[in-house]
Amino acid sequence: MAIDNGPDPDAARRDAALRSRGLHEAADAELDAIAAEVAQQVAVIADIPYLPSAMVNWRTADRQFFGGLHVATGGLGGATAEDIPRHMELEDGWCPKVVRRQKAYPLDDVRDSSRWAGNPVANALGVRAYLGAPIFDPDDPSLVLGSVCAVDTVERPWGREGLVVIKHVALELTAYVNRR
Repeated sequence: MAIDNGPDPDAARRDAALRSRGLHEAADAELDAIAAEVAQQVAVIADIPYLPSAMVNWRTADRQFFGGLHVATGGLGGATAEDIPRHMELEDGWCPKVVRRQKAYPLDDVRDSSRWAGNPVANALGVRAYLGAPIFDPDDPSLVLGSVCAVDTVERPWGREGLVVIKHVALELTAYVNRR
């Protein structure tokens, strides 16, 4: 699969920033709660009667790490939060793309683009819609530490409201990182 998650010139700086704040490897109950809040906010703007899944994802030098994770009941191929590993390869999913772009990335239907056809996350977990935004380092605004995202198992037109919500949460997470 051709994803531009190639060489990362910011990997060492990002790893150092994540490690200095204790965000590199440990799941965080507060970030899990933030992920659940993201799911609630996205459900409201998408007018859906259930909570989609959401993650706070840190991009390390060699993988992705879900510091915060909320998995919808019965969502993501029937998996629960306990079934979803907290680590994922850089080639999988869309969050590394958000980090590289340094801006929000809405995908109403991940299957619409040949770029994402055959994505292992979409296939294994049934992800059809993705909405993510970058989380910047408060000490270095040019450095993206990771992303916050919501995913759903059905196509979802996120629209302007979805972008506003996910960008707002990303700003809140930058403030959270600053308190660490």
